[in-house]
Amino acid sequence: MDSRPRSAAVVIWCGALAAIIVSVLLAPVINGGWCADAPVGGTSECGTFQRSLIGLDTSVWLWLAALALVAVITVVWARPRRSR
Repeated sequence: MDSRPRSAAVVIWCGALAAIIVSVLLAPVINGGWCADAPVGGTSECGTFQRSLIGLDTSVWLWLAALALVAVITVVWARPRRSR
């Protein structure tokens, strides 16, 4: 692997940048809904959607899971390595 030690500060800044990118891609900021009314009672349909800033379909759980993954990777990479 790489023999140069990673600076924890660089890894944390990269993790913060990754969290911002994940938030732009997956944070649900646009909420909406639709309804299709039918003349017969009880057969109408309605639905909702959540989209990110760039228009991707998303959910709060997907966004939080991606942020948790970024946090775990950042913590693992920021830990100092043990020398043998």
